[in-house]
Amino acid sequence: MDPERERLEVPPELEGSTDDMAESRLYRRNRRIRVVAWVVVISLIIAGGGSTILLTLFG
Repeated sequence: MDPERERLEVPPELEGSTDDMAESRLYRRNRRIRVVAWVVVISLIIAGGGSTILLTLFG
């Protein structure tokens, strides 16, 4: 096997770099992931609560 093919590809934003631009991109990416995760959690809570209220009203 070719050792070059066995090496895992690492995205540029996750490579170890001292460049401020790379750190900035990684920070923005992590922040965006956190925001999307919180939006999903909140929407699931609202949808679950809304369906529970509708079930008790019309059930």
